[in-house]
Amino acid sequence: MMGKLAKGLKYNLGVRTLRKLAGKKTRSRNFLPLDKVKTVMLAYDEYQTTEAREKKAIQKFIAFLNEKQKAITTVIYFHKRKAANIPASPDDNTIHLSKNDFNSLGMPKTTQVKKLMAEPYDYFINLNLDGRMPLKSIAGFTSATCRIGYNRDKATEFYDIILGDPDKPKIELYIADLEFYLQKIG
Repeated sequence: MMGKLAKGLKYNLGVRTLRKLAGKKTRSRNFLPLDKVKTVMLAYDEYQTTEAREKKAIQKFIAFLNEKQKAITTVIYFHKRKAANIPASPDDNTIHLSKNDFNSLGMPKTTQVKKLMAEPYDYFINLNLDGRMPLKSIAGFTSATCRIGYNRDKATEFYDIILGDPDKPKIELYIADLEFYLQKIG
């Protein structure tokens, strides 16, 4: 029981810290129509690749963006510390991050993450439905002109567009919303 309490306190402290630090960051906001978008950063959790249903939905969404000829950078967060337990990135457009890349509150600490967040992207899309703090901190600090995330109860202010039904947390429904509304922007 104490473990859950400590974890909840740590998460809330992380959200407060992120609000304070990310609130100071300025960036241009722009809701580009999908046909004008050139670059997209997709972020998700390693656990989303272990369940066949979620993996298939993510691959389908990546195929959707590829059909629209978008340059995609994929960021996958691994819950491991040892580098030996983290697979090598399959290509230059896939970045694997781990607990070592973030401090204990989930804030970015390595040069790799800070460099990634400074790169200009048209869209940042967080596909994680569980509200992982490291992925939220990327959302809070990224220079993307439009940040899109799942509708969670905490830390929604780091996104420009919030989609999904928190009462029905299914990746397929969230991705269907993404595909529908991304085509409506503009």
